[in-house]
Amino acid sequence: MIAATRYRLDVTRGRGDRPFGWRVLRRDDAVEVERSTETFGSGPEAMAQGVRRAIAWESGSPG
Repeated sequence: MIAATRYRLDVTRGRGDRPFGWRVLRRDDAVEVERSTETFGSGPEAMAQGVRRAIAWESGSPG
């Protein structure tokens, strides 16, 4: 059984050569707790970095 998580990852899409980014949201109230400061050339590339940050938030050590 998989336990529910407190945070979720959204991959965002914009414009330009590197249109993808990510953001970590708190599930309870959808408050954004962190957003990527760089952009990425593909969705999977953004997700690969974003999931590491979501795991850090989930484990209680986002710093």
